[in-house]
Amino acid sequence: MTRRRTFAQQQHHAQTDEAGNQWLSIEEAARLLGVGQSTLRRWSDAGLVPVYRTAGGHRRYREADLLALLKSEERPRRRLSRKALVDLSFALYHSQLTAQVASRPWYSRYQPEHLAELRALGRQLVELAFRIVNRAVDREELLRAGRTIGQRYGEISAQAGLTPAEAAEAFLAFRAPTYLAITQFAEREDIPTRRVLRLLGELTILLDEVLLATLRSLEPDTSLTRSVS
Repeated sequence: MTRRRTFAQQQHHAQTDEAGNQWLSIEEAARLLGVGQSTLRRWSDAGLVPVYRTAGGHRRYREADLLALLKSEERPRRRLSRKALVDLSFALYHSQLTAQVASRPWYSRYQPEHLAELRALGRQLVELAFRIVNRAVDREELLRAGRTIGQRYGEISAQAGLTPAEAAEAFLAFRAPTYLAITQFAEREDIPTRRVLRLLGELTILLDEVLLATLRSLEPDTSLTRSVS
């Protein structure tokens, strides 16, 4: 009886070292895991999947590592889902969206310390979003926390000299990791479509409140104007 060949042997391009390890290219590894190459790159960069580099800088994956990951998928999925997906969503944000907004006039007016705090606020926003998923917070409490984040967004934007319209545009860009984290979480956990739509609706309500709080904090202090007059 013919023995079943390994996945790597079936692909013809995989290499075997002296220890008998089968090494896969990123294309072969992504096919084995059933994900896209860009997803596998993000997982590798976040330390979720072991990856090695050739002398020429090419990524190589050991088939045994990937098979072990597949066999233990149910355990790490829940252990890594929140922190890992937050990290992955921010990695994607910085690699793609930052390149898009960096050319906007308002972006250069944020100082490095502003951007660092905005990133921290963004992570807090993602954590609030996960509390929606876990139903671990009262709705009013959630909205209050969101408004607090929005107020700080506005204060930072005011310090940077942004107009309300520019601050709104900035927030729309900085909120991207929140949607990314939740959609990736939903995909990994196989959440039913109906519940995903409900979660996204609740998330939109939260983010709308954050945006409104951002804009309110940029409004001139009319009480001070009245007292002076």
